[in-house]
Amino acid sequence: MARLRRIIARLSSLFANQRAELDLAREVASHLTLLADEFERRGMSPEEARLAARRAYGGVEQAKQAHRDERSLQWIEQTMQDLRYGLRTLCKSAGFTITAVLTLALGIGACTAVFSLVNAVLIRSLPYGDPDRLVYLFTPSPHIPIPPEAICPSYADFFDLKQQSHSFASMTAFEQAAFTLTSQGSVERVGAARVDESFFSTLQSMPELGRAIDANDNQPGHDKVAVISHSLWQSMFAGGADVLEHSLTLDGSSYRIVGVMQPEFEYPFSSDLAYGNPHIKATEIWLPLALTPQQKADRSPGAAVTVARLQTGVSVSQAQSEMSTLMARFNKLHTGERKDWGALVKGFMDNALGPFRPLMKLLLGAVSLVLLIACGNAANLLLARATVRARELGVRAALGAGRNRIVRQLLTESLLLGLGAGAIGVGLAVLFLRTLPLLDPGNIPRLREASLDANVLIFTVAVSLLTSITTGVLPALIVSRVNLTDFLKTGNARQTPGGHSRTQSALIVAESALVVVLLAGAGLLLRSYVNVLSVPTGFSESTVTLNISLDSRYSQPQQRIAFFHNLIDKIAVLPGVQAVGAVNSLPLSKSESLSTFRIDGYAKEKDQLAQSRFVTPEYLSAMSIPLIAGRCFTDADNSSTSNTVIVNQSFARIYFADRNPIGGRISQDEHHSQWKTIVGVIADVRHTSLEEAPAPQIYFPLFQDAFGSAYIAVRSLVPTKAVAFEIRSTLHTIDPNLAVADIRTMGDLVSEASARRRFQTSLLTLFAAIAFVLALVGLYGLMAYSVSRRTPEVGIRMALGAQRTDVLILVLKKAAWLLSTGLISGLAASWVAMRAIKAFLFGVDQHDPTTILSVCVLLAVFGMIAALIPARRAASIDPMQALRTE
Repeated sequence: MARLRRIIARLSSLFANQRAELDLAREVASHLTLLADEFERRGMSPEEARLAARRAYGGVEQAKQAHRDERSLQWIEQTMQDLRYGLRTLCKSAGFTITAVLTLALGIGACTAVFSLVNAVLIRSLPYGDPDRLVYLFTPSPHIPIPPEAICPSYADFFDLKQQSHSFASMTAFEQAAFTLTSQGSVERVGAARVDESFFSTLQSMPELGRAIDANDNQPGHDKVAVISHSLWQSMFAGGADVLEHSLTLDGSSYRIVGVMQPEFEYPFSSDLAYGNPHIKATEIWLPLALTPQQKADRSPGAAVTVARLQTGVSVSQAQSEMSTLMARFNKLHTGERKDWGALVKGFMDNALGPFRPLMKLLLGAVSLVLLIACGNAANLLLARATVRARELGVRAALGAGRNRIVRQLLTESLLLGLGAGAIGVGLAVLFLRTLPLLDPGNIPRLREASLDANVLIFTVAVSLLTSITTGVLPALIVSRVNLTDFLKTGNARQTPGGHSRTQSALIVAESALVVVLLAGAGLLLRSYVNVLSVPTGFSESTVTLNISLDSRYSQPQQRIAFFHNLIDKIAVLPGVQAVGAVNSLPLSKSESLSTFRIDGYAKEKDQLAQSRFVTPEYLSAMSIPLIAGRCFTDADNSSTSNTVIVNQSFARIYFADRNPIGGRISQDEHHSQWKTIVGVIADVRHTSLEEAPAPQIYFPLFQDAFGSAYIAVRSLVPTKAVAFEIRSTLHTIDPNLAVADIRTMGDLVSEASARRRFQTSLLTLFAAIAFVLALVGLYGLMAYSVSRRTPEVGIRMALGAQRTDVLILVLKKAAWLLSTGLISGLAASWVAMRAIKAFLFGVDQHDPTTILSVCVLLAVFGMIAALIPARRAASIDPMQALRTE
């Protein structure tokens, strides 16, 4: 807003200077007028008198300046006159003004709303110093078929890169984490990050209060300090200045608060990291990473995210080349099967925002089409209004007004319409932004920060001015062509508006074509969304799930196993619970585990991978996952001596196509000395996403591994809220210092998995609906205008024997011609335009004939309905009354 205030102050200063210059120019002009009158009385012509007055006033240069002052004064006075006259004219035609302003406001409001999203997501400055110099570092492997952004450098590689590279000014590593925060008897899970001493300096974002985490804090044994977010400071400590004297209790351990971050800094958000922890929406606490010497020497790919800042003058490609060279050297130090870790340097902004740029471009393109349709409608209204103003413009031309003067007057009126529409459009954009949280998919960065800041308001003013020119220039040029000779002969200027019909028809055809493009795009996205929702997930969407994470008090494996056994047993006896199980990672939770394997009797293929899950015996029942063959796990399978696994249908189809998978053996260890027996085959489950076909999956007994965190799945006849309450109460009786997190149904996860598609489909459908209504209104307006112009003609036809049906068909034929021409043009345009949304489609072709045909039928039917109203009015004209009117 400070920027906006500076702009307003600057404009005020300019206007003040202009007023002073205007007063001076008026004084000079009055002196020149007196002198010119004196010279005219001496017998000079008016032109000679004005020239002599300027020379007498102060010489040639002063005369030139006086002439310029006079011209400026004349221009300003004419502009003020145009504004006053335009306001009076628009106020007299209230119906026209309201219709035109609302039509343009819809287009401007839609553009403003979408630009506010683009501004928040792509344009607005991030709370980091020079973010364009920040990069992420990854170490992908060509033999692991997962996105390269999912593999981060090992700690040993990180420290070697930090020491030996010359492309980076600084480098930092951090791990996402979640802790149980205990405060005044209540417990909750909070998002956190363990960071090294270079974290805040690399991002160039320092605390608002206190200090950042330093090198001493990252020494094991000195790491019980914390930096907290501004929001946590406000909610937990009420913004007290003594916050640095307090501590936090995280997972039962006390951490002294040493700093409070700035309000806008909550990095990393869940949407900042392509493969981050999806359950950490924003980071509220930063703790020291505090690595041990053994961890620093570990060369296995790590979970730590690496961010670096490029040296001044170093490009991403140069840094990529150097990192590739260094990783080739470091690979010689790796042991085990994997010794081919690569290098990838990716821009910080590209990694965080790259996936969303196509979506923002799609929305901007859609609202641009809506704005063009609104401008076409407004231009048609201006042309139709010329019928009423024909005599007025003819009189002005007869009195000496030149074409430029008339065009300027009409453009001034168009400018007033555009500015009024811009003001209302801002209000519509505010309403849109208030409803935006209902559509927020949750994974678009900073979407909820969309607001009408100075950039958006400047954009709105620019769009309003551009809209005014686009809307007004064509009608102004056409209307201003007054044939003065014909007007003086006939006493009217009816021939002027009569020549507008071709232009108006062309505008309607163009609008119809644009609507076909928008409706086709919305229809294809809508069908894609329906296809995604109809994908079989393989589990029950009514199952209630929640996450339990144990703290450091459960350090022994047997303690963790006993806790989850006890919790599951107690939940199983709650009223209404039918089945309860546990899994290390839920389907569609954006958390995936891949492992290599070998099948006894099957030749191993290169980079043979399968997804892995660890489950309890009742998990499949709790999730309603069908058993296809064999059996489920039992309690006996949880023993350390049991070597049993369950596979999915895709696994059995690929690797046991010609034999029974039950009894088959799988090995996962490097030397293939331990074999596990397949005891069951279950239905495929969509684990990665709704839009990816199920991959081969292997299920292991959960309690063969002592996980410190697990998801509990509950199938119950009781409503979700009641189940959640009972589970919280049960957990509190077992351990009051643990918190339940992520309570939701599997249906909620399905909804989240399709949220971005729902977001883009909803917005594009909304814009297509606005364009559709505007096109119908435009067609109706044109046909009504045509009927009003042809009233005398219709009267004559009916007086000569034409039936009302003939008149009805006459009007509808013109509408049908306009619609058919628009549909044909729209089909050609959509054939090209649909390539832009090909990447957004699922299960439907970009040229799907069913969708395109449906769009054409929809526009044709409603277009003819819109034309039927003025057609019936034309058919009901009284011939005698029409002839008397003529």
